[in-house]
Amino acid sequence: MTSLRFAQPQSDFRQELTRRVDAYFADGRSRHADARTWAVGLGALALAMGGWALLVFGALPAWLGALLSVATGFFIAQVGFNLGHDAIHGALSKERWVNGLAARSFDLLGASSRMWAWAHNGVHHTFTNVPGADHDLEPAGLLHLYRKPNAPALVRFQHLYAWPLYGLTMLSWVFLKDFVQLATRRETTRADVVDVVLGKALHVGVWLVLPLLLGPWAWWQVLIGYALAMMAAGFTAAVVFQLAHVVEGPQMPRPDAVGVLADDFFVHQLRTTSNFAPRSALATALTGGLNHQVEHHLFPRICHTHYPALSAVVEACAREFGVPYHVKATFFSALASHARVLRAVGGTEDLGDLGGAEARGQRQEGF
Repeated sequence: MTSLRFAQPQSDFRQELTRRVDAYFADGRSRHADARTWAVGLGALALAMGGWALLVFGALPAWLGALLSVATGFFIAQVGFNLGHDAIHGALSKERWVNGLAARSFDLLGASSRMWAWAHNGVHHTFTNVPGADHDLEPAGLLHLYRKPNAPALVRFQHLYAWPLYGLTMLSWVFLKDFVQLATRRETTRADVVDVVLGKALHVGVWLVLPLLLGPWAWWQVLIGYALAMMAAGFTAAVVFQLAHVVEGPQMPRPDAVGVLADDFFVHQLRTTSNFAPRSALATALTGGLNHQVEHHLFPRICHTHYPALSAVVEACAREFGVPYHVKATFFSALASHARVLRAVGGTEDLGDLGGAEARGQRQEGF
């Protein structure tokens, strides 16, 4: 794709919103994690590794081992949401080494923190929802998140088969995605290759080799348990990620012939991103603040613990400047909206009115 850039270096909206957010921190508040955020993140890590320990060393019946594998996978996703994600953005701590260490939780859980920092921080967070540029819009296989020419006929059923495919997200990430990015990234260095390979070796060693060597399970039982954990983690992560951008309301803007996007960076993020269940403390805890994606895309170096408070600041400023502020009232309304987008992309109906459902029930509360 042609090198992309934004039409405006900085809008009046961006300047005013930045001023208001700076005012929020003017009383000395830290922009990084507080004790509660650390407790949730480290608690999720303890539960994930505790599940691993029980699976490896506990004499469990097979059915309980399967259930515990699924639960462990769910907590793996929580580690990524609540610990690794903020750390990779430099938002968890003011100390760089602390962020670097916490970011390594991604490698332990199977995803290369180095590749994530490039593809997510550098590309997705800049050219959000731009077809052909944003890697998050380009899942492999028969899942289409925007309408493409010559799409296979089977895509019209993707609103049905997408959900089991989401369960393969983490397995694909561990064994395929990071290596594809290594092979296709122009700036890949030898250090990148070594980092990714060592991270994968750590993951395989902890989650497959040690259980085979130390646990009571047969090799095929270890593989089933591992697959269940990764599928639970992948499904959880994929659904949360999709509800931020592939729902009714957010746009998928395309650049002009010379690669220029119409807005400045801040306005672009608001046009392409949506919150869900913003008033639910449970949703914020379970997603590491990713239910406040609007605030996260505007201020990724601010820890998610501040997003509920900042959402009121951002929404008020957006309304004043006539900038879209997309939000779904609950998790389940966002989930239904995503399903409708999948069906519309795979079908023949007009996509132009997908934003029409954006405001329905906007002031309801709940998960």
